[in-house]
Amino acid sequence: MRHMAFLLLLLGLACAREDRAALHRRPISPTAASGWARLPLDADAQRQVKGAWLADAAGRSIPFLEVREGLWESRSLPLEHTLTGKDAEGRPTVEFSLKLPEGWRMGERETLQLDLDLDGPAPWVAQVKAERQREGGAFIAYDLPSPLHLYDLSPSGSRRSLDMPWDGQRYRLTLTASQGEAPRIRGLQARAETRPEALEAELALDGTLTLEPAKPHTWRLTLPDADRIVGLDLVLVPPAAPLRPEISIGENADDPRSWPCGDLVWNLPALNTKASRIALPPVQAKTLTLSLPEGATPQSVRILVRRQTLIFPAEAGQAYALHLGGEAKPAPGNLGALPSIRTLAASTPLSLGATEPDDQGLPRRESADQRARPWMPWIAGLALVVLGGAAWWLFRRDA
Repeated sequence: MRHMAFLLLLLGLACAREDRAALHRRPISPTAASGWARLPLDADAQRQVKGAWLADAAGRSIPFLEVREGLWESRSLPLEHTLTGKDAEGRPTVEFSLKLPEGWRMGERETLQLDLDLDGPAPWVAQVKAERQREGGAFIAYDLPSPLHLYDLSPSGSRRSLDMPWDGQRYRLTLTASQGEAPRIRGLQARAETRPEALEAELALDGTLTLEPAKPHTWRLTLPDADRIVGLDLVLVPPAAPLRPEISIGENADDPRSWPCGDLVWNLPALNTKASRIALPPVQAKTLTLSLPEGATPQSVRILVRRQTLIFPAEAGQAYALHLGGEAKPAPGNLGALPSIRTLAASTPLSLGATEPDDQGLPRRESADQRARPWMPWIAGLALVVLGGAAWWLFRRDA
């Protein structure tokens, strides 16, 4: 009996044994100056961000934040010296200045959201010329990757809001009609926001575009590897009037998920107007399907990717590493209580090095039943042997 108890103890110890084979770490390039550091994750690290933790060379856990929409609370900004009317060419225009809350500076958030009160008979599409003025200077137009548009194409949809960089003190917006008559600007409201998904995508990836044989007017776009998709740049074969695509995203062909598409796209060279940018909620995926109305055909499609980013306080010259594959080692406190002014663009992003073994990692903890599950047949077999031996011994004694 003593031998059986010893064997059971050995099995129990085997069940609790830690498997460290999955633990690894990625060294982080050092920063030249102390302060907030940005660490964009590559596709492989993004897949393992749950359970990831940062540490210095001594293995001390470093607090960090994941950059995500809603990390910084938006705030309404009062307007000053607002002027509405028409310019010398009869185009609707508005000029305004931002009144900063006490203690704030220009650019306290990275994005301005402008909600315009517009009055005009639908349908109409208007291209927006956006300019800003710094103290003592002239108005300078934004050089944006794609033109800004406002529209009212009821019942197809409307857009009366703009997301713009906050890098000026006074602003001027001018509307030029692309379809119908440009509406009158009656007023507007402004909010200061940090919206990582509203910033320009870091990557525009070309995928393989194939027509789905079983689905009419549907194309599948496939990336070489799963990545964090935040939008599309879809150029339609002209002429194409404004339309709303149907988009499904999935890790594979058997896992499609439909996402609401709030953007219209079109391509009308005769009217000198085109819109191609589609924003999507961030999702880690490899494939995407695109459905268009009959007669519409994609001329080119690029998937817009913005990598997940971590921010943390880094000391100049200090060695840091990202630990992956196991449990997270908690860091004391909460960085959310500290100011995060212009964090996303304040410094050159750091980079991740090659994968290496991790002697400081923490293996994932499993419950006792999970650890014992692979050994249950052996434990049950030993229990039967023990019970059989006890029965045999009792039988021999009674005999």
